[in-house]
Amino acid sequence: MNGSIDASVSGRIDGNVRGDVKTTGKLVVSETANIRGHIYATDLVVQGKVYGDVYISNKAHISNKALVKGDVNAMVLEIEEGAVVEGAIRKNVQPVQKTEAVSETEEEKTAVAAEATQADVEEEQNTSWF
Repeated sequence: MNGSIDASVSGRIDGNVRGDVKTTGKLVVSETANIRGHIYATDLVVQGKVYGDVYISNKAHISNKALVKGDVNAMVLEIEEGAVVEGAIRKNVQPVQKTEAVSETEEEKTAVAAEATQADVEEEQNTSWF
């Protein structure tokens, strides 16, 4: 198949796909599957070949017969011995909030919060549609 797949249900691919595959459910890439594109899913099981980056919001499982040529981004990653992953492996994490210095006093924290609140009010006024 040539073209992207965008589904709101879980699915399984047994053939060839040239394009991105997106699902809000679980995706299974069987041993006979060959995907040339990025994968976006909640959960993933790869037994075949993927040539593209993988973005998984929950758990990715790469079986011992799988080949992934691309970066793997997942909260939980399980790679069996014998699997081949040629790319970076990253854990999806929320953006880190700016941390305050350990030496700040409560007065300094209160002053910073007050300034932030004032800036929010001014910004809101400046971005009005009226």
